[in-house]
Amino acid sequence: MNLAKEFAAAGPGCAVANGLLNCFETTKVKLQLHNHAKPVYDTPTTRGVMMQIAREEGIVRGLMTPGLSASLTRSMLYGSYRVGLYSTTKEWLSGDGKDNLSHRMLSGMFTGGLGSMISCPLDVVRTRMQADAGVVRNGKYVTGLKKGDAVRYRGMISAFLTIFKEEGLKKGLYRGASVT
Repeated sequence: MNLAKEFAAAGPGCAVANGLLNCFETTKVKLQLHNHAKPVYDTPTTRGVMMQIAREEGIVRGLMTPGLSASLTRSMLYGSYRVGLYSTTKEWLSGDGKDNLSHRMLSGMFTGGLGSMISCPLDVVRTRMQADAGVVRNGKYVTGLKKGDAVRYRGMISAFLTIFKEEGLKKGLYRGASVT
């Protein structure tokens, strides 16, 4: 399979999977950021948080769509680089056509590392959008972790620009990149 076909197959495939599972990613972020000293969720378990969000915000708006644009974009890029470049990198490393375990490991490390490096800003944006998600009235959140706070981001591009402007690359968009 040529490189373009591998990219075209890998990116959308990863995006579909992540899109379908976005509700769990949203719930995970809410649970990770839940403050027991200032509780927002009555029952801070996966089921409890999902049920409360569905009841207060709706299944689609509250669980399926927060951070979805960043999640799909990240999946397209990460999947394309990680999966799409793997075979080409492995073939390049093997040279004579005989790949071995070290070629496969190096290919996986290189393509996974490249995909992570490129998509780290999208991880930050997605996480912030999911953390901030909630019902908004009069410019303030009335549900969710940011209840009572003003809306920070209007969408993915707004989140990118705000994070970059306020925090920069290293302390903002690439926060956590060293462990990704």
